[in-house]
This record gives sequence, structure tokens and C-alpha cells, in this order.
Amino acid sequence: MSVTISDIMKLPSLSGASIAAGLKGMNRTISAISVMESSDEEGLGIKFQGQSNYYGQEIIITAFMAARDDVNKQCAAIRRLQQGGEVGIIVFYVGSILRCLVQRVIDLADQLEIPMIVMPEKRLELRYGDVICEVMGAIVEDRHKNTYFVTEIIDRISHIHASQRSINSVFSIIRDRVQCSIYLFDELDRNLNSVEWPHGCELPITALLDELNQHDAAESQIEGITLQGKRYYLDRESIHNADTKLNLVIVKEKNNLTVDCCKQIKYILTTYINLWAENYGQLDTKQLVSAIINDEPEKMRRIGDILHLDVESLSCVYFFYSEDDDRDYEHLKQVKNLVKDYIFAYKNNFLVDIFDETIVVFADRTRERIDSDLFGLLQELEQKGFRYRVVSDVVANTTHSVKKSYWLYQQCKKYTPIIFPYKRVVTGAEIAFIHRVKTLFNQHSTVPIFAEELSNELFTEKRELELTNTLETFLLDGDMSITKTAELMFVHKNTIKYRIKCIEEILGYKISKMPVSYDLYIGAALNRINRSI
Repeated sequence: MSVTISDIMKLPSLSGASIAAGLKGMNRTISAISVMESSDEEGLGIKFQGQSNYYGQEIIITAFMAARDDVNKQCAAIRRLQQGGEVGIIVFYVGSILRCLVQRVIDLADQLEIPMIVMPEKRLELRYGDVICEVMGAIVEDRHKNTYFVTEIIDRISHIHASQRSINSVFSIIRDRVQCSIYLFDELDRNLNSVEWPHGCELPITALLDELNQHDAAESQIEGITLQGKRYYLDRESIHNADTKLNLVIVKEKNNLTVDCCKQIKYILTTYINLWAENYGQLDTKQLVSAIINDEPEKMRRIGDILHLDVESLSCVYFFYSEDDDRDYEHLKQVKNLVKDYIFAYKNNFLVDIFDETIVVFADRTRERIDSDLFGLLQELEQKGFRYRVVSDVVANTTHSVKKSYWLYQQCKKYTPIIFPYKRVVTGAEIAFIHRVKTLFNQHSTVPIFAEELSNELFTEKRELELTNTLETFLLDGDMSITKTAELMFVHKNTIKYRIKCIEEILGYKISKMPVSYDLYIGAALNRINRSI
């Protein structure tokens, strides 16, 4: 049993609070409670590059103080919390610090199934500390009563979004549940992954392991070690994965580490590795690609050094994905080998492998650029029966930016042929544009007024259908080129010139001038999505 959001609603400190949104998430488990007044990196003046901070299952207290006058920032904060695995929000000081909760914020929380608990309005005497004390008291009491946590944690792991389900996330969940430090080493005693309790404590793990080896402690035996005036308790376990043996070390500074607890940790990690981390610990390019996309910088550098790959120079990424549904792993392996053979002639530093159902290519673009040859590569693949599209993106040299690029492409790839039907290669900037248009389309109230007027003036007129198609092709496919648009539409370029002139007469302005051309661009993309439904 674990403490859920429904459970804490019965606490005295939350009497009088109401549920504004997210009723479907009321049975989610709470692991901790935190205060958040800004989740905006720019607002905080901090950049969390190369970090994978997963603090899942927390419930958050906030008054949206840093965003009390900005609904967009409030929505962005909710999305960020949901992406980080947080389970609920308690909103204080509505009607005083936060003037009101607008419906758009409530609707977003409901859509993401994040329970939003609203404290009684206009009550400045209410304190964060009262709620924090009672919620953490309920969590601690539950943990003392229920020492078996395997089922709870595996269930939580299974519900983590694929973008967050990394070994680091699993370590963090276990650490916060048991309040211990966890280290995983390969057969050569190289650190694969680790987390520490409390955060940033920098345990002298090397010295502790030296002492442990001198004690000649057996596996599954708690060993007490005194170092620099502090008492530590350690346990060592082994995990077998395929042909690889991994060494698990668990450390706690208090004398309540038990063999049973360590066995449960081992079982959880073994289950995760077998179900979600195939070949974990084996050092190959597949593991390197996985480490980069899952935002595991330490693991990336370690594998890169062992494989003698200069991963810091890989500043560009290409995602090859199939247009066909009937693909399997053998299909992906064939395409991966064809891509590797094609780019082998370049002098660039390359990394090519499969991640999920995507062929991922990392490249050093400071040397030769392969972008102009991508069309030839796609044509060669098609001749062999493989229809693929490519997303080409220049990313900063951090795993965080690669991960962001990958999951943005995953969210948008089904919309790419709708908005850009003629493009087999799209850029990261175009994927970001697709994401913005998709978001606008899903939030009808935020669609620019200009785009609505454009639809009324031009897109909804049956007699102007060919003008609508021409405008969409000119903006989205033809790069605002008369000649290219004419080629795509199989008409003479003078016909395109005439149609563009007609469109400008209807709208009353030149369509090639900013900023109105950008509004037209958005309007054309919105219209294509709307027509596809």
C-alpha cells in the first residue's frame, strides 16, 4: 500500500481544499512533496545542460508566484512538471497572490490528468509548512508499515513515459523510496550508473569499496565501515544480464539497511534491465546511442572513451524513420547497414545505430556535410524497397539537447507528411514549427486571430480552392519560389504568378513580406491539419 492523492485529501491541513482538475489521477502514489515557484530555466537564470533530473511521483506546492500574470508560463510549468513525472499540484493563495485560475490552465491539467488541488481562496494565513509536514508524515508512516516495495516501484516504472524510463530514473525512484545510495559497476569495476542519498552528498565510494574488499565481505551481507568519523553500511549484490555480470553496491549512512531491502532493490533492477534495457552493460554503439538519447552524459562519455569515439564532436543528428507500418527489426538492420555503407565514404566522425524504430546517425558537421546527399540516399533506399523520411537537426553538444530533439520529432513525425507532403527531409526548425502548429490546433482558443480571418477570407471559399492549394504549396513546399511551386503543381510559372496576384488582391497585401507572411504560413499549416482530420 502507498499514499495516494486521494489519501492526502483527508488530512486536516487540506480540509476545505477542492479538486479543480485531474480526477483521473487521484489514485496516483506520492513519494514526496516539493515547492515550485518557477520551473522556467530562463526565469531562474540557470541552464540545466546535460542533466537528467527525474523526481517522479512528487506532489508540488505552488502559488505560481513567478508566473502569476502569465497564463502561458503557468501552462508551461504544468507541462514541465508532467514531463518530469510529477503527480499533482496544490495551488495556494488563489484570489490574493494568484488572482484566479483561468480555465485554460485547468483544462490543461485535466488533459494531462494531473490532479490540481486548490486551497481555500483568499486565505493568506494558510502555510505551505502545514501541508508539507502532514503529507511527509503520512508517507513516512506508510513506509514504516509497508516494507515490501517491489510491486509498487515496478508499477511506477511501467507507467513512466518512455522518454523518462531510463536507468537513472529507476535509480532515482529506488533512492527516494529507500533513502540510500546505489552504484552499478561492470565486470571491470567501471561505474555504469549511480545515485546518491542525499542528493550531491559525494560519498567517498572508492575508499568505501577499498575497505569493503579488505573486509572480504560476502555477497548479500551488510557490512559496517567507519570512514572519516562516519559510519556507513554497505551491501554488495551481483546481477547477471545475458553474458554480462554487473556488480550492485548499496550504501546507507544509518543502521537500518537490511538484506531484505537490498534483495528487493536487486530484484527491481534485474526486472528493469530484462524488460526495458536489453543488453544493458554491454559496450557497443547501440548502448552509446541509447545513452545519448536517454540523457545519460556520464555513461555516454564512458562508452565513447572505450569505443574510441569522439562523442563531443557529434554536433548533428539525423533521424531516419520509415513511412511504412510493416517494419520489423530485420528491416531496420538492413536499412542501418545501407545507411552506414552510404556514408562510409565521408571523412566525418559518425555514429550509426537503431533506437526504438528509428535509425539514428550522429555526425561531426564541422567537416564534410552530407545534407545535400540525403536525397540521393533516400532514393537509393527506395530503390531497394525502403521508403524513409529524415529529420536533420543541429544540436548542442549535450545529451539534453539531443533527447529534446528526439522526443520532439517523435511527437511530430505523423504530422510531417500532412504539413510538408513534398518534403522527405525536414530540419529541426521545421519540426519545431510543426510542434507549434500542432499545439495551436489543439488549443483552438490560442489560434491567432489572423489565421482565423485568413480561413474565412480564403480557405473556406470553394471558388478559391485552387488559390488555397497554390498558397499552401507556395509557402510550405515551394520555399516561396514561383518556379519551384510551378514544378510541384505541374503548371506554368506564369499561372502561379497570376494566382499569387489574385491571392494578394483578395487579402490586400503582399504575401512575401514579414510579419504577415508568417501568419499566412501558420494559417496554411493549420488548414492542412484541419483538412486531414
